[in-house]
Amino acid sequence: MSATNRYAHRRGIHCESACQCAVLAAGGYDVDEEIVFGLDGGFGFSFFPANGNAPDIVVGKQAIMPLRAARLMGVEVVAHTPKSGDGLARLLASAPAAMTRVDLGLLPYWGLQGRTSFGGYFVNVVRPLGADAFEVSDPAFDEPVTVSAAELQAARSSRASPPLNPDWKVYVFGAPRRTPQLDRVGPVAVRTLCREVLKPGSRNLGIPGMKLLATTAPSWPQSKHGEVEDVDLAGHVVRTDALARQLLHLGRQIESFGTGGGLFRPMIGRYLNRVADSTGESRYADAAAQFLDSGRLWSKLGSALLAAGTATARDDLKTLVDAVADTARSAMDVEKRALTALTPL
Repeated sequence: MSATNRYAHRRGIHCESACQCAVLAAGGYDVDEEIVFGLDGGFGFSFFPANGNAPDIVVGKQAIMPLRAARLMGVEVVAHTPKSGDGLARLLASAPAAMTRVDLGLLPYWGLQGRTSFGGYFVNVVRPLGADAFEVSDPAFDEPVTVSAAELQAARSSRASPPLNPDWKVYVFGAPRRTPQLDRVGPVAVRTLCREVLKPGSRNLGIPGMKLLATTAPSWPQSKHGEVEDVDLAGHVVRTDALARQLLHLGRQIESFGTGGGLFRPMIGRYLNRVADSTGESRYADAAAQFLDSGRLWSKLGSALLAAGTATARDDLKTLVDAVADTARSAMDVEKRALTALTPL
């Protein structure tokens, strides 16, 4: 059987961990997505203010492709930066898929038409379709999609969402060599998570990043002003208020851009419950319940921002800005309590 024939598309929750799970399954190893997500250690919070009236960036993670889960499974992962379709096709000649970082806004089937950028997105590129297209496995969709070589090249090379640009990065996975014992490695990953979210060493990350969002959002009515082009939820290009674009973009980051909803909080809650089951320690289940509460706070906000779309009066937009700041503060308090309770004395 050829390398490409071993790969089967599957829908997932989070682009990065779902893509890893699909590639691992092609190598004969099935693992649940929340386990990969939790062991990878990327969970957290990132807030990157943008210049001018461009949308500020919020991500429910602090690391892109940390590959900690792969190391725990003994998987060799080789990073490549092929800058042509031919170079990508050569990698696929001997791999079931290449996990490829892209700017989601430039993937044509998302319908965002380049008006929204997010360069921390991943898809699995499965095989070339002739010289001018590739089969792409995007876990946000039910079936594989076809993307032209030029469109994929544009998505891989985008410079539109610093500091989260794709930078041509592609990852090829080897076969797993061992099964991680969750009762042993799960708590280690949790300790790392607590340290990196509570004290990340950067005001843009973790709990400090959530505080920064809460204090920055009230300035958006002044900093995000004037008319801009955006894409509404139906995929139509519209002229809209820059503040409306900021709020819609945040709603998409919370609910739509590969987080599974709630800015990854339900996923980390499920991981903590799995650790609780494997270790028999209730403190992980207690923290899981708190992260599920936080996820509900974020989802309520994200749903409200998406419902407002791009056609809301500015006074209503200011009310939503207040909701952003309030949610960031409330979620920060919940998550800080959860993480502090898991931190060794």
